[in-house]
Amino acid sequence: MPFRLPSLAAACLALVGSLFVTVAPAEAAGTLSTKTSLVAMTNAGYGSVWARCTKKKACKGTIWVEGASAQKRSFKVKARSAGYVTFRNTNWRAKPKAVVRMSGASPRPITQQAKVTYGTIAGTVARTGGAAATGVKVELWRIGSRNRNVLVSTASDVERNAGRFAFRVRMGANNSPSATYKLHVIGTSGGERRSWWWRGNGKGAFVGGARDMGAGTKIKVTRGLNYRYVANARYSSIRGQVVNGSKAVSGTEVTVVGRPPYWSRSSRVLRDLDFMSCGNVYGRTRTNSSGRYEVGFLPTSANRIYAVKPAGSLWFGSNDRAWGTCHAVVNNRGESRSTARMLHLPNAGLTGRVQNIGRGRTTVSVVAGGYQGKASSAKVDRYLTVREYAKGRKILASDVVRAGTGRKVSLGEGWYWFEMGRRTGCHAWYKSRYKNNDGYFNGLDRGFEKWKAKNYRMYRQHCRAWTSGTYKLVYVKGSSMRVGLKNYKGGSVSGRVTAAKVKPRTELMIRLTSTDGKKVYRTAMTDGAGKFKVTGLASGRYRIVVNADSWRGISRGFSGAKTVKVTRGKNKSVGTLRFRQ
Repeated sequence: MPFRLPSLAAACLALVGSLFVTVAPAEAAGTLSTKTSLVAMTNAGYGSVWARCTKKKACKGTIWVEGASAQKRSFKVKARSAGYVTFRNTNWRAKPKAVVRMSGASPRPITQQAKVTYGTIAGTVARTGGAAATGVKVELWRIGSRNRNVLVSTASDVERNAGRFAFRVRMGANNSPSATYKLHVIGTSGGERRSWWWRGNGKGAFVGGARDMGAGTKIKVTRGLNYRYVANARYSSIRGQVVNGSKAVSGTEVTVVGRPPYWSRSSRVLRDLDFMSCGNVYGRTRTNSSGRYEVGFLPTSANRIYAVKPAGSLWFGSNDRAWGTCHAVVNNRGESRSTARMLHLPNAGLTGRVQNIGRGRTTVSVVAGGYQGKASSAKVDRYLTVREYAKGRKILASDVVRAGTGRKVSLGEGWYWFEMGRRTGCHAWYKSRYKNNDGYFNGLDRGFEKWKAKNYRMYRQHCRAWTSGTYKLVYVKGSSMRVGLKNYKGGSVSGRVTAAKVKPRTELMIRLTSTDGKKVYRTAMTDGAGKFKVTGLASGRYRIVVNADSWRGISRGFSGAKTVKVTRGKNKSVGTLRFRQ
């Protein structure tokens, strides 16, 4: 036992010593390194390799190629940095395979080849069917970071050059790939200027065009492509006739809409489409006296991406079948790159399409049951709203396709939200306690709005509601159908507004809003004592806003309850709300 402790100490000293012995050489060996394997050589025999120095002091020495030591060159790389180190080898053509040696670095095998400064992006824009476009040009855009894209060059009057265009682009160091580019194709057809971004299959073959830049194909010129990227493009047209029954429809606008070539995962990208989260406009025209039209300069596509939309609410796709909404014709983004309900565009174009706007509609009768509110609130509680269903969009953010107090609507096939008593906004005259309200509209910025103040009347964003509102998702199809909606008496929130400098009897608007995308806001006006009661609320949590329209002279800041939880059919008091003035 007495001898074990000294033995342990000796072992620890030996271990520490071994650490010092092994660490120091490792640091020394890794002070300079390079991963360059292909070197572009100039005619004078100069080439460069990328070197990294990890020392605290600059790495310096000489560099040469084995067998050409007479052409040694000195170099210096700053401490803890990297850069190109130039060497010379005038015999590189005879011996393209070589080994580069640098002071402080391991030998590096390399392949030497002639330096290529520029590559080429070239192709043709060819009409394969339909009317010819004029003023065709192709723009070359360099793609940068953070959407800092730059227009580099433009090839104008392409059709006068037999459809050909070409751009010279600088290659990277040591013949590495060029920067990333995209092609924007522009032309005039039917008196309308149109454009789209070139799309290929990754090998240069044309597969179609995209209206938004983000969906355009990225192009790089590489050594593997012999420094030439071929990007041919083809365009054609869609011809057809718009009729209503057997009668031609003249002078109506026809729009050709295309879905994106793929569905982005970015909600921002989907939101920026011409038809939100659905499609983009590729071209427009008007029918002639016979109801006929032609929309040209459309990029051909083997995928089904196109739809035809005459003025009105119908969308026509495959087999000229009518759909009620953009989201219906793209099948609610169910298919990733090609939608069976839509049209593809072959090289010869599409001809003989007939879009009958007198067919493909469903007469929908809406029956309202349950609590209907008071007669005075009919414009809100009995108001019917039909919205286009859109995948991923909140109900109240979806597009309204029909609205009013009627109970019959005509719709094309597809999914819709049917709502009763859910107007998201109401501007109307209400009876004021004050004869003269001109004071609300003084000044240069609001003086022109004095028309909103009448004798004992005021025009504000307020309409009384009593029902909670109801909604239902319905698939519309066939010649006719019935939709039943049942409404209920809403909950209410009561309270009182006071202030040190504003008389409590001043008319203020109280607004309760919900941000869950399903409940609509409701408003109420304070009475002469500052009391209010907001009615017609669906169950849920609401945010309280005082004087939501921000009229001059009255602060919106207050102390008291900021949110409230409401139960349908019951009242909830929030007590006193005090302006902080």
